[in-house]
This record gives sequence, C-alpha cells and structure tokens, in this order.
Amino acid sequence: MSTARIRRGIVAGIDGSDGALEAAAWAASAARRFEEPLRLVHVLPKHPNSADGHPEGDEFLDAAERTVLDGQRDLDVERSTHPGPPAHALVELSKTARMLVLGPAATSEMKSVVAGSDVVRVSNRAECPVVVWRGIQGHEVSETRPVVVGVDGSELSDLAVAHAFEFAAFFGAPLVAVHTWAEHSTLGAWYSEERRFTDWSDLVQHEEAWLAESLAGWREKYPDVEVTRCLERGGPMKVLLEYSFGAQLIAVGSHGRNPFTASIVGSTSQSLIHHARCPVLICRKG
Repeated sequence: MSTARIRRGIVAGIDGSDGALEAAAWAASAARRFEEPLRLVHVLPKHPNSADGHPEGDEFLDAAERTVLDGQRDLDVERSTHPGPPAHALVELSKTARMLVLGPAATSEMKSVVAGSDVVRVSNRAECPVVVWRGIQGHEVSETRPVVVGVDGSELSDLAVAHAFEFAAFFGAPLVAVHTWAEHSTLGAWYSEERRFTDWSDLVQHEEAWLAESLAGWREKYPDVEVTRCLERGGPMKVLLEYSFGAQLIAVGSHGRNPFTASIVGSTSQSLIHHARCPVLICRKG
C-alpha cells in the first residue's frame, strides 16, 4: 500500500498587500492550468479571539477572491484564516499543498539576514514547492516566455528540473536549462594560476555532454516541451538573475540555509527571492 502523502490545491498567502494580490492572480492562472483548487489563506498575527471575529482578514480575502475570479466562475476557490505566526502556519499548510504562492519578501536581503523574513523562512522550511512572486509582464502564465531552471547535478537541482518540466508542460511554454561553471569550482585541485588562460574547449564539451545526459530522461517524459540547453561560465547567482529578465518563472533547488549562513556561503535561491525579475520557484525535498 502506498504511503505517499496526497497533496491538493495551490495555496496563496493573502496579507492585504498589492504584491499578495498580484501573486494570487498568478496562482489562480496556474491553478486553472493544473486543474487544482486555489486556496486563499490569511494568517492572523496571533491566535484569534473568536468573539471578536476577523473583519480585516475577511476583507483581505474578499479582495483576493474578486481579483482571482475577475467576474468568472471557472475556478474552485477556497478561503480560510489561520492563527499565526505566519511562517509556522504556512509551513504546516505546505505539508498537504501541491504548491505555495507568496507575495514578494517585504524586507531587503540585508534585513532578512538581521531580522528575518517570513517569505525566506517559509521557502527554507516548506514541504512543497514555493513560488515567490517577483513581478512579470501581466499576471497570466505565458506560452512564449520560457521557464528557466538552474541545473547543477544535486538532488535538489534534480527536483527543480522535475518541477520545471512539469510547469513548462502545463503552461505550454519552452524550457531553458542553465548550467554554470567556473574553472576554480569545476576543476577543483586541477585549477592553478597557470591554467587561468587554458583552452577550456574540452571541459566545455564535457559539461555540455553532461547537461544533455542529465536532461535526457525528462525530455523523454515531456516530449512536447521545447528545451534549450545553456552552458554559462560564471557564478549561478549572477547568471540566473540575468536569465530572470526574460523568463516567466525560474526554478532552483534550495538547501534551506538560514539567512545568516546564506550571507556567508552564498545562496542562489535567496538572492533570487530578493532580486529576480520574474516569479521564483523554490524546491526542497519534503
């Protein structure tokens, strides 16, 4: 008997901000494509007093429901309020959701290191994929802008590739798989000052062959997805940020580092959360 957890619904966090409404509109468009219900969720700042009611939360949810339906009735919309704190409540919801969609981080990258950010906390701990809204031309999913995925061969990267192919297939969009390399990180002990000006063509061919092989199984599973492989020299943060300008979604794996650790060793996912120019799909193994 299978013990796999049944996941249902795309959860959109609603806090009354314009960014959350835009994220909910994107989530609604995705829910239509995935044929999933959209669950609009408002998290109260503390445990609610049932005698007082929750008029502010209801107003936020009313506005979100009007936005996502836009006069149509082609979407199953559920709505609920939950006691806080927000990060804890959303992580709990991630245990049964197919996906979480959140508005943009309300703090700068530096403030996230010092004071923390609910968006970063949820992205680091959620048990389902998390999409962080970063804006895009229009709120609808697109059939022309590509889904971009960062590929580095890790288990979490493989998970991001799986979700990226799934998104591209449902959206009817092309997929761009990006693998980055730098001589000091790729060659390890082989690297030396004398090799700085070496002809890297053999290495590039090796990396290109590896990237093609790593995607082969997914291309067989999703034969209708148009795939472009891109091998870029440079760090993944900078390269993927550049690709986000023309993408409709960028997918990466996340190791779940806390903001302070990430500020020291680097975190591509957290950099994208704060700077990408399209929604960011964060994948962690739940």
